[in-house]
Amino acid sequence: MITASFITARLKSTRLPRKVLKPLGGRPMIAHLVERMKLSRRIDRIVLCTSTVAEDDPLEAFAASAGIDCFRGDPDDVLARLTAAAQRFAIDVVASCSADNPFVDPVAMDALIDFHVAGGYDYCRSTDLPWGAFTSTISGTAMAHACTIKDALDTEVWGGYFTETGLFRIGTLEHRDPARCRPALRLTVDEPADFELAAQIVERLGASGRTFGLDEIVALFDRSPELAAINAHVRQKTPLPIKVRSARAA
Repeated sequence: MITASFITARLKSTRLPRKVLKPLGGRPMIAHLVERMKLSRRIDRIVLCTSTVAEDDPLEAFAASAGIDCFRGDPDDVLARLTAAAQRFAIDVVASCSADNPFVDPVAMDALIDFHVAGGYDYCRSTDLPWGAFTSTISGTAMAHACTIKDALDTEVWGGYFTETGLFRIGTLEHRDPARCRPALRLTVDEPADFELAAQIVERLGASGRTFGLDEIVALFDRSPELAAINAHVRQKTPLPIKVRSARAA
């Protein structure tokens, strides 16, 4: 069984232009995520999944410099892009994350992969972690099937094709480690305030470029609760509703 971390990334952001390559602690923001993925004990390869649009050429260059794979596919149909990448690299289980999330927890990711494989699930998700610290897992065969039932070309947010159709075996892992479980914390980066918070975290915990854990981030917020106010006003974007054209069973 081959397991991979797929990092979805593009440079088209309007609220925070080219954010995934924006310097954070002296390195591109996406580099912090890649470093965490490299700490995984369950991942066989890391694939940066971007588009074929020329504006995303710097992401392919970054992947080469970071020593990870790159796949370029459909600009808007993210589900199709990820499915094509899984097929290209013959991946059985994908741990999916977004380059918007520099602080994804590899410990929780590995736990979710183990949970997914042990339960024979099609799609798994986590609960109780900070927003932007978790991943989801998808079987390659389930991804391919989801592409046959969707009736939309814009699938930037695609989890609903698994969780809302009743066609797939879904698993939910409830994380219970108090050192990591802070669901109210927002660690994703969509807007300038989110990036400001991320910069504060890296400045306080990432001396000399060290990679720090989610438990350290949670402890930092416990010591300095005023940090949460930096992006407390930011609201997560509402995803487009899914569109399904078939009810065939998985």
